[in-house]
Amino acid sequence: MSATPYQDIFAGMIELSLGTAARILAAYPASAAAFARLSRTFTAAERKRAKLAQDGIQVPPIMIISTTEVCNLSCAGCYACCHEKKSGEEMSHEQVEKLLDEASELGVSIVMLAGGEPLLSHDWLETMGCHEEMLGIVFTNGTLFDENRCKWFDGHRHMIPTFSLEGNQLQTDTRRGAGVYEKVNEAMIHLLKGGIPFGISLTVTSQNIDSLLREESVREYIHKGCRLFMFVEYVPVEKGSEPMVLSKADKKRLNDFAVASGKQYPALFIPFPGDEERYDGCLAAGRGFVYVSADGDLEPCPFAPFSDTNLKHVTLREGLTSGLLTRVRQNHHLFKEGEGGCALWHNREELTRLLHP
Repeated sequence: MSATPYQDIFAGMIELSLGTAARILAAYPASAAAFARLSRTFTAAERKRAKLAQDGIQVPPIMIISTTEVCNLSCAGCYACCHEKKSGEEMSHEQVEKLLDEASELGVSIVMLAGGEPLLSHDWLETMGCHEEMLGIVFTNGTLFDENRCKWFDGHRHMIPTFSLEGNQLQTDTRRGAGVYEKVNEAMIHLLKGGIPFGISLTVTSQNIDSLLREESVREYIHKGCRLFMFVEYVPVEKGSEPMVLSKADKKRLNDFAVASGKQYPALFIPFPGDEERYDGCLAAGRGFVYVSADGDLEPCPFAPFSDTNLKHVTLREGLTSGLLTRVRQNHHLFKEGEGGCALWHNREELTRLLHP
């Protein structure tokens, strides 16, 4: 096995994005230097992944981690809340260190820390803070941010705080709770004063897409210091929420807006999952990214809670060759996206069959 065309395209896209980010962050010397280092380490990581691919081990450049199931909010429609909570203990400090060390050694370049609320996960933050060779994106609801948190991110410029929002104040507070938008805005002010760039993650639905895809909104957040815009397509994990998913026309509109905005404004604009056709389909299960639950289960995707491997008991290298991930990669042509932003969730009956062949 060797790198496939889609892997080369995906790796090239990430490398280009890191280079673009370094230029965008020229006004932030510490951040620009961090991203310049990341661009160099990405090249070395890509070589590691290519070498392992020759041995039949497909290492994704991106690893998404649920650092904890604990959260101080209970947002309507949250996929973490909708999925049944697991009974296993969360990973220990030693297991966290081991996993991130292995990820770096194998060539993982980007680690996305989610939750629950990752600011409640001291072990993950501090350990990832020591891995300057990997980009860390921390998805937070922003309500626990204070000056001390800003100082920490100031000292760890390879870590990007990324605030989860639904749009304007009314949209955000309706889903996340009264006062949340104001607290996030206060966190942005702290970061702006400290010269620390940040990102926002916007869940895009059929109900809010018109308000999100507006140049006025982009300019507002750019002015506040935002340099990363992630547009996440809504996945209907909550029963009855199917009308909120994006139509095919809306998906194209979202992707087109991200491309156009990236050419016009000093920020990165990333739709997720984005245009998967150019990558020959869904990038889950290690084709482009893989997911680790709070208790160590290695799963294809955050929206597909299926696993046959736990990283408390096996190495990441062994986990990436698990039966389920291998079968999903071999049968990825079966997972065509229908309604919703996740092909695996849409085809979860087929995924269940692969889990128990």
